[in-house]
Amino acid sequence: MHVSMATSAGKAGQPNEDFAGAVPGAAVLLDGAGIPGTESICSHGVAWYTHRLGGALLGRLSRDDGRDLAAILATTIGEIAADHRGTCDITNPSSPQATVVIVRAHRGRLDFLLLADSFLVLDQVCGGPQVIADEREVTTRRICSAPLDGVPRGTPEYDRIRDSCIEAMQARRNQPGGYWIAKDDPHA
Repeated sequence: MHVSMATSAGKAGQPNEDFAGAVPGAAVLLDGAGIPGTESICSHGVAWYTHRLGGALLGRLSRDDGRDLAAILATTIGEIAADHRGTCDITNPSSPQATVVIVRAHRGRLDFLLLADSFLVLDQVCGGPQVIADEREVTTRRICSAPLDGVPRGTPEYDRIRDSCIEAMQARRNQPGGYWIAKDDPHA
């Protein structure tokens, strides 16, 4: 398996909220969600969350026995949540969270897990590249944002509807029929 990766901070002078890493046979990519106000909810921040989660995932994958990737992710989310549950409001919808890509070559097959709007590009020997994506977040966002269609930006009506759209997205996060993202609940 050949892995190419690069990340950078979203803004100059800000911590990089992304994580990319690989061990023999596996790779992890996390895109931290820097939601405004996160710093008042979690003293650690999004960069801490993604780097801790990514490092712990790589640690588990480096000694992997073929365990289900969803189980590995759930265990790791639970571990990181426990690390800051006592000092941070991790159940708040704006607490640190991240999109996820995990890919693993194991016993002659390729396993992968994707959450939210991340995607994986596989360069196949035959047939060219294959793009794999979890479309649930994009689909949910499109549905939740539909009430904004045709409403002029910068108006009180737009702001009111946008706020209700954000609440609708948050209500569908880590719920059946919605979309999934790494956050605080290992069972989500």
